[in-house]
Amino acid sequence: MWDVQPGLHCDALIRGHDLHAHLREAHGIHGSDLTRFFCLWRSCHKELNKESLVHLEEMHLGIRYYRDCGADFLRRDTLWRHKRTCTGLQR
Repeated sequence: MWDVQPGLHCDALIRGHDLHAHLREAHGIHGSDLTRFFCLWRSCHKELNKESLVHLEEMHLGIRYYRDCGADFLRRDTLWRHKRTCTGLQR
C-alpha cells in the first residue's frame, strides 16, 4: 500500500505494465530513469532511482520468478544469475 499522505493510502488495482504509468499519473513520479524518489510503500522510505521501480514489484508486490528446474526467486537479477549456471535439474 502506497502512503499518499499521513493517514491516506493508495489502494488502486494495478495490472502488470500499468505500474509505471500509475506512479507517473497518480503520484507524480516523472523524469529520467536517474530521477531520485522515495518509496512510500508502507513507510519503506528507501531512496531509489526511477529506473528502480522494479523494487516495488519485487519487494512489495511479492512477484516471484520461477524456473523449470523448480527454483524460484524474489529478484530478477538472482534469477538471471541462476540461469547462467543452472543445469536444469530439479533441486
